[in-house]
Amino acid sequence: MFNAASKLLEVNTLIKEKELRKTAEKKRDQRRAEKPNDEKNQIPGSSRKSPEKLLKPPEKLHKSPEKAHQSPLKEHKSPEKETHLGHTFKQLVTSLDANSKILEQTVNFLRQAQHPINEGIHPASKIQTPHLAEEIHHNSKEKRQEKMVVQLRLTFMKITDIDTVTQQFEAEILVRAKWMEPLLDGKFGVVFDPHTMWVPNLIVLNLDGGFIIDKHCYKVVHNAPGYGAPLVVWLWRFKGFFKENLELAHFPIDVQDLTISLTTERSDEEIDLIEDSSSLSGVNTGTFMDAQEWDIYTHVETYEGKTTLEYASDETHPIFYAQCRVKRKVGYFLWNIVFIVSLITVLTFTTFSIEPSSADRLGVTITLLLTSVTFKLIVKQSLPTISYLTYLDLYVIAALVFLGLTSAQHAIIRYMSMKYTEAEIIQYDNYSIITLLGIFIAFHVIFAIYMRLTAIRRRTIMVEKDKIYNSKRKFIDHFGENARTEKAIEQSMSKTRGGTRI
Repeated sequence: MFNAASKLLEVNTLIKEKELRKTAEKKRDQRRAEKPNDEKNQIPGSSRKSPEKLLKPPEKLHKSPEKAHQSPLKEHKSPEKETHLGHTFKQLVTSLDANSKILEQTVNFLRQAQHPINEGIHPASKIQTPHLAEEIHHNSKEKRQEKMVVQLRLTFMKITDIDTVTQQFEAEILVRAKWMEPLLDGKFGVVFDPHTMWVPNLIVLNLDGGFIIDKHCYKVVHNAPGYGAPLVVWLWRFKGFFKENLELAHFPIDVQDLTISLTTERSDEEIDLIEDSSSLSGVNTGTFMDAQEWDIYTHVETYEGKTTLEYASDETHPIFYAQCRVKRKVGYFLWNIVFIVSLITVLTFTTFSIEPSSADRLGVTITLLLTSVTFKLIVKQSLPTISYLTYLDLYVIAALVFLGLTSAQHAIIRYMSMKYTEAEIIQYDNYSIITLLGIFIAFHVIFAIYMRLTAIRRRTIMVEKDKIYNSKRKFIDHFGENARTEKAIEQSMSKTRGGTRI
């Protein structure tokens, strides 16, 4: 049907051009018919005119009586013909223009029905009154005197990968923005056009590169409960890589914030970005793709801020932050690094079974020390270049220091064996074993308490936030002040999209 309408429009254009060509040919034939009569009325031999006659003005040339007698008839007949042809031509052009407009609207309707650009609007509403749309568009272009409040809800649809070394993550995000538009009050047939009407002009600050997916959908909701003006709902779905400054001090038992920073090209005097009061931001935990290394929490926190660093002007711009959180699974690092380094450290106590005067003690301890250094290099490959020590770094370095103390003890005992008796050497050696064992146990106890008060406590706080978030979400969904508004918006968007995803 769409192809038939397009061909009909092309045929209409060809007919219009053909009629214009016929009219031009008729005028050209009339001019040719007048020229032979003029040539017959000329005096024989007058084709060769003297220079004097050529210089004379056309109005002063003498006319023959026959020509003078025929010219009034021509002047009397030609206006009637021209008036009749002109009237017919004008009617034809008017009819063709009207048909062209109807066909253009039909073609646009069929095109949007097959490939809807603005999926938030039903295709049947695309045929509208032109002067009404122009009035809305003109008023929308003007700078708003009142401050526009845009409510935002951000959903983490899918988190694909979290890269600790490059400090970025890949995610698919769905943003829902809504604001009141008084200019659309009572205008049910107007299509929301983001190119001409007011939009918040949101951008993502921490986007690394370009969008992999970038889709938009608009919908105007009239008579929404709790709102005094028509509500414009904008759905924005995008996917890409986002930069995140990972806090790795608690590595490998760290909790990371995955943040999406939304700002606008408009200043804070013109727009306010706030959290949606009728629906909380969320995260889809079922589509989390990096579950082998991370566990994801169910809560999402949002907060607002302002910035001037991203723009060259002195104006401040609002920022809307949305954060979901993940915790690292410690199994890999616990068994492959912490357990082996602890085992190497414990093996140093086996060297005390060798005689204090023997040099083999020092050789075995140095070998264990060099083995621990290789594990420090393995830890470095799992982290970016940072200027501070992580928990895993502290543990490996503490093990190296302990091995260094053990090596120093063996060297001192070896030197004392040349000056003291064997009984005194054994006594000093026993004191050294007890001291080193106390240091080993004390370090692990203190380090465990320190982790419990910092990293593990942060994980406990995240669990409590999950509980608070879930209870708050249930309350808003069932007993919230704007629960009816949220249901009306969701029903309107689902009917408009016809079950399709943006």
